[in-house]
Amino acid sequence: MNTLEYNLKYAVSMANYIHGKIKYEEQLIPIDLEDILKYRQDITVVKQDLLGLDGFSMHDRDSKKYVVAIDNVNFDLTRQRFTLAHELGHVFLKHHTKNKNLNAYIKEKSADAFAGELLMPKDIMYKTAKFLANYILNAYEISYTAYEMRRRFLNKMYDFDNVIENEKILTFEDVIEYTKHSSLLNKYNLEKV
Repeated sequence: MNTLEYNLKYAVSMANYIHGKIKYEEQLIPIDLEDILKYRQDITVVKQDLLGLDGFSMHDRDSKKYVVAIDNVNFDLTRQRFTLAHELGHVFLKHHTKNKNLNAYIKEKSADAFAGELLMPKDIMYKTAKFLANYILNAYEISYTAYEMRRRFLNKMYDFDNVIENEKILTFEDVIEYTKHSSLLNKYNLEKV
């Protein structure tokens, strides 16, 4: 296994680790990144006009705190969500500290892999893959570009398209179970129609 492949797999496993540490309701799609941030008091997110730069993250060695900046003026919410997840990837994968000497290309690709797994977990992607793209994009609150990047990644790493051919097609009601809508239905004792 080469260095890139190792770091991609590590990024995916770190995102899965985070999913395992948050509450069940926080694991439902769309993943609310604020739910994850509340567990990390050492990360501050700043949203402002970055003049077209989508985002960046920094680490202060003295305070041992991180700042993640996201451009909330020049990019839509789906891009902001992916950028925030990507920058959190740099933080969780220790690209500013322990792994700062890692090749920049590997850092960027592994942060993308982390963001993809965090926002679009592989197991749920398998279950929703046969649904219309518009439903999937809305359910995950992601852009078409992020979805296509994720599919390409899953194809390369896990032969995604061939695997989904053998997956059972879930009904819309089955998929609701993995989304925040299920919490709403439960909260108000509503029935699925």
